Amino acid sequence: MASAAGPKALLDVASAVGGSRADVAVTSAVAALKAGVAPLDVLRAAVRAYALHYDVTDPAPPHGLVVGAAVANLLDALPVPTRRIAALRAVALLAGDKKGSEPVRAPLALSGEVSHLGRSFLFAARDGDLPQAESVLLGIVDERRERRMAGDILFRAAVEDMADGGHKLLVAVKSWQLARALGFRDARVLLRPAVQYLVAGPRDSSAYKAILAVLGRERVDLEALATGGRALDDAGRARLSAALANQEADARVLGILDALRDGFAPTAVADALSTEAAGRLVRAKPDDRDPVLALAFVHAARFVLTFSRTPDRLYALFQAGLRVHAPSPPPPLPPTRDEDAEAEALRSILSDVDGSRPDDAASRTGAYQRRGFSAAKLRESLLTRAVEQPAGPAARRALVLADITTSEATTGAHEPLMSLARVLAASPKDSSLARGWARALDA
Repeated sequence: MASAAGPKALLDVASAVGGSRADVAVTSAVAALKAGVAPLDVLRAAVRAYALHYDVTDPAPPHGLVVGAAVANLLDALPVPTRRIAALRAVALLAGDKKGSEPVRAPLALSGEVSHLGRSFLFAARDGDLPQAESVLLGIVDERRERRMAGDILFRAAVEDMADGGHKLLVAVKSWQLARALGFRDARVLLRPAVQYLVAGPRDSSAYKAILAVLGRERVDLEALATGGRALDDAGRARLSAALANQEADARVLGILDALRDGFAPTAVADALSTEAAGRLVRAKPDDRDPVLALAFVHAARFVLTFSRTPDRLYALFQAGLRVHAPSPPPPLPPTRDEDAEAEALRSILSDVDGSRPDDAASRTGAYQRRGFSAAKLRESLLTRAVEQPAGPAARRALVLADITTSEATTGAHEPLMSLARVLAASPKDSSLARGWARALDA
């Protein structure tokens, strides 16, 4: 149970995050955790302050909310002591981002018939009318429960705009997941930056228009395609993989379309895209950001496919097919010696991660999974390494990728955790900050 010092410490966390004072924010968060405040409640105070001070004039995405969602999603999968370190890592990153000097005023929230409001939001988003878009969507959002219609129209608008490499859908999905993890309390505050970035940020609907052109020529009935339920077989997977390697965007859209016409379930096609994207990240150069963004977009698209019940959710799948494209087959990973015992195999993986041997780390992680060793132990060990990453962009990428790959590993593919091991091995190494936080919490 939290002591009387807890509420005061949470107020200090919020004030410091809003003022971009990272050291003060972390010190206050340590005080809150030592007072018995749950890591999720510390995270709640930090992300709310971040959202209230989000600077809509900044063209950069609201990365802090993506980090907040990642930590919220990972908390239950982390060892109990590491959960508090993860909360502190999120607080430091949230406080470190640029923000507006004053909290934003609450927008006018419109009320009315939901389907009419949904159409109004789409028109406002396409027209760049931020005040109208905010008022409409936030009027639909319910701060007592999840209202699926609000998510549907937010994702529908975001999937049309592939500016920033698809960041808009990722931000929309992660903001929604964050609101869900926090019980939709203050959901309007948390979702508002996603709307602001969607409507006022850089814009590019060319990929969406190209998809519409292909579907129009093919006279596609989205509702009929959305009802397929067959698992993707080896032949279908091979045809899809060949289509994704095509240089022409139209050919990749047609590859997705052919799979759906063959009766394969949209979620099965999305699972295959996830495996393709993770496999390309496994073999990417350490400084290549595009495979990371491609996997992140596929992850967001998979969420939309399982969340939404409307045929429009298929647009996310077609966009994902465009993002996964790779012009040439990747080189194979070098072989590694397989250890006989599970514990020794796991130690070897972590040794490769800590020793900055990305290819070996990925290869051993694949072998570990193929041999049927404990996925839970592997996941927990890699997630702990992700939380211990040094401050800055490396920490943000590690947390977000840990969240994404943990989710994508539920497809049963080995590539997601292989890609996480590889990225962690290629990242800078310095766990001194995390060790210092652990000492402060135990003091």
